[in-house]
Amino acid sequence: MNYVFSLNQDEIKILADYYSPYIKDTPHEHVLLFFQAPHITVTVYRSLRVLLQGHDAYEDYMMFSEIFGFEPAISTQIDQPVPPESKQTDHGSVIGSDEVGTGDFFGPVVVASVLVRQEDRAFLESFSIRDSKKLTDEVIQQIAPKLISHLKHVVLVTHNEKYNHLIKDGFNLNKIKAYLHNHAIHKLHQQYSTPVDMIVVDQFAPEDRYYDYLKDVPFVERVHLVEKAEDQFLSVACASIIARAAFLQNMAELSQSIGIQLPLGANPVVDLIGKRIALEHGFEIFDKIAKTNFKNLEKIKALMPSPR
Repeated sequence: MNYVFSLNQDEIKILADYYSPYIKDTPHEHVLLFFQAPHITVTVYRSLRVLLQGHDAYEDYMMFSEIFGFEPAISTQIDQPVPPESKQTDHGSVIGSDEVGTGDFFGPVVVASVLVRQEDRAFLESFSIRDSKKLTDEVIQQIAPKLISHLKHVVLVTHNEKYNHLIKDGFNLNKIKAYLHNHAIHKLHQQYSTPVDMIVVDQFAPEDRYYDYLKDVPFVERVHLVEKAEDQFLSVACASIIARAAFLQNMAELSQSIGIQLPLGANPVVDLIGKRIALEHGFEIFDKIAKTNFKNLEKIKALMPSPR
């Protein structure tokens, strides 16, 4: 598969540094940079568009979407049929799993897996449950405690130190998410002995790649990764709300611990707050409060005053 995205000049420098061991002579006058690694080729055109090709193309494409903050075009880039099971009506007992925090420089990655049984659905109808990205944080904080008290669920929080350690060990974000979803679903299975009708994860990778990430660990079978699953499965929508509430709680605790209100996302405001944090606490603190593989860290360093 081919994956194409555009970057600015500063971002191209970061990408070029990442692939620098594999640089080759440019094959065409319109090509600015060309890299050929064992399982991927990377072409950077003079227009600053990037083309990824090869076995690892999807994995790197999703990694850069997180680092550089662009929206991955999953639906147009994955030539994969929807599993027959995912076309069923959302009914019966369904485990849904979703994650939050993957696009935020500050704060952890949180995964929640939630079991919604047939008898839970009447209770949930009164809340107009929807994906957490479509709800305000105030509404989420009102709804989440009611869901937590009523539904069987598991929440896993990967704090920044653990996240950064995994990245340094060679994990990418999608492999971290696969491990977390698998572990949360397994724990939820242990709490509920009756077989479920379906297990759904909001899609972040093709299913074959998801299982490839888990090839070295015991994994739960028959997990389906469905695009926009939060709009189709009540359990995934509930998982997104519970995960978001846990993420907000962790962000509040981090903010209190350093005495600065940490912003969400990975925008320029984040960089400005990051500069203040660096001036007050030094750069060592970012390993404890932020995802240090995000481009924000380099931007923060660039904002720092030059030594006299």
